Amino acid sequence: MSSTSFRPDIQGLRAIAVLIVIAFHYNPAWVPGGFVGVDVFLVISGFLITSILLNKRGAKDYGLRATLKYFYISRFKRIVPAYFSMLIIVALLAAVFFLPSDFDIFRDGLTKAALFASNSYFADFGDYFAPASHEQPLLHTWSLAVEIQFYLLAPFAVLLLPLPLLKWFFTLAFVGLTAVAEYRLRYAGIEQATYYSLYARLPEFFAGSLAALYIRRNQHRISGTEWVACVGLALILLSAMAQPLLGPFPGVAALVPVAGAVLLLSQPATKGMICSLLHSSVLVWVGAISYSLYIWHWPVLAFLRYYTGAEVLNFGFSLLFIGVTLVLSVASYYLIEQGFRAKRPIKKQVLFWSVLVSGVLGTSQVMAKVNEIFTPEQLPIEYRRYADPATICHGKIVGECLRGDLNSDYEVLVLGDSHAAMLNHFFDYLGKELGFKARVITASSCVTIPGFDYERIPEWAQERCLTQMELAVRHIEQLSMIFVAGMWTYHLQSESFKVSLEGFIKNQREKDIFLISQIPRFSKDIYRSKRFQALGFSVHFKPDISYSEANSSVRNKFNRYVHVKFLDLEQSGFFDNAPFYARALIYSDAHHLNEVGSRLYATETLPLFRDVIDQLIKK
Repeated sequence: MSSTSFRPDIQGLRAIAVLIVIAFHYNPAWVPGGFVGVDVFLVISGFLITSILLNKRGAKDYGLRATLKYFYISRFKRIVPAYFSMLIIVALLAAVFFLPSDFDIFRDGLTKAALFASNSYFADFGDYFAPASHEQPLLHTWSLAVEIQFYLLAPFAVLLLPLPLLKWFFTLAFVGLTAVAEYRLRYAGIEQATYYSLYARLPEFFAGSLAALYIRRNQHRISGTEWVACVGLALILLSAMAQPLLGPFPGVAALVPVAGAVLLLSQPATKGMICSLLHSSVLVWVGAISYSLYIWHWPVLAFLRYYTGAEVLNFGFSLLFIGVTLVLSVASYYLIEQGFRAKRPIKKQVLFWSVLVSGVLGTSQVMAKVNEIFTPEQLPIEYRRYADPATICHGKIVGECLRGDLNSDYEVLVLGDSHAAMLNHFFDYLGKELGFKARVITASSCVTIPGFDYERIPEWAQERCLTQMELAVRHIEQLSMIFVAGMWTYHLQSESFKVSLEGFIKNQREKDIFLISQIPRFSKDIYRSKRFQALGFSVHFKPDISYSEANSSVRNKFNRYVHVKFLDLEQSGFFDNAPFYARALIYSDAHHLNEVGSRLYATETLPLFRDVIDQLIKK
């Protein structure tokens, strides 16, 4: 059996890999470990690339230069046309639909994706006010970047190293890099950067390469039995369902799906149920279009999520996702992938490639102009943010972190996440009106109290969270009145947070602690909705009642402590016509007030806070 002869079972395996990836991306609850489909793809890639290069190396007319030229041209035809076409179309859609701030972030990712370096970009990606990861249309390009980077390395190892040494090179690299990834994941705690890194994924390529070497040496004796195929497929499906239980990924945890893929590649079943499944015409066809399915399904999903504001789509949008993905994938495969693989005169090929590459290189600037054209006249900056990030102590220390009457002898402490940070103007107004100053210390996704379970928040936010918590501890000891605000709908999902908040409250019995209610939230970002409304889409500002349930949980749990009071500011009537108040837009997104809203909120709740501050002054 030639390792590079057409194998329908590999197409079937590709189909299974892409389907579990799509299922995971659509709804992670369905296939919690479906991300391992990418790892199966990488094993297949390592197997096929090594097989092709070994066959070229063993040919009588072998030449290093000619082989490298053949390899890189064939890879270019396979990957670049459909990929760059996707980038151009996605950039156009982002220019039309994205808010300017969101489009600026998208452009950064687009540049990296065009250079096949998006894995490094998303390894360091982290911005609380950027679109969520499931709304990033080019997030999936990280795996293509890793694959291209492997292509830059693989030919030289396979073509230049002696075959006996090549086996040891792949083996040692596989073991060594797996150990490095495992150390960084388990002991250094560097999960996000490791997940997207080349070195952590190279072992998967090398596993496929070792399978190719095994088949080459034993090609006359390979006769996989059905039980081997069953074990291989079972390992892949098992990991797709249970991989998160094994801990940080990839590292050692990736060995389960990798082993399954290696078994299926190196011991191909020639009969039985698994053979029939992998050779079925439907799976073979899905495997053939798997690349186009992969590059198109995620942008479609991301744009629908950006529009709906929901990570899990409803039935109607789910059907739209399936239909649009299929249409784009089939068109991409037959018109672009197949079209560029066809033999054409070299001049036509150069022309096509030049147009495609030039289109991508010019896309960023052109689409920025398109974004401006489709952006309605923007409201002043104070309507689009809750505070100037350069002047508040949110994730960093800026000056004394004080708001209100800076000459007052009465000081309170305000702790929390961005829902506390949006109260900078709120406490500044109240402090000046009531004669106190407020020290506001906050961090993204982090309620800045001692013992906060920072490990669960995004990796990029953890260091800033710890820094702000350390600062908060010093001031907690000095001040007698503490306000805590947070996005309770998010934090109450963590049992560890509930324990840490209660522990903080128990340890501060000599102080007055005020827990501030979460403001009403909406199912869609307000500014996005206004943009879609300007584009002619039907938009409704629908409240998300989860905030009310979270407020009730906080009130019921902590009102039993005599030194704790829950400030239910929603009862002030300020939010009766939200997201507007007296015709002014008071929200900056789905769940934060803007600067204008924060000040108006303070005027509405002034009487309540006058009573609270009187307690401080009397003490």
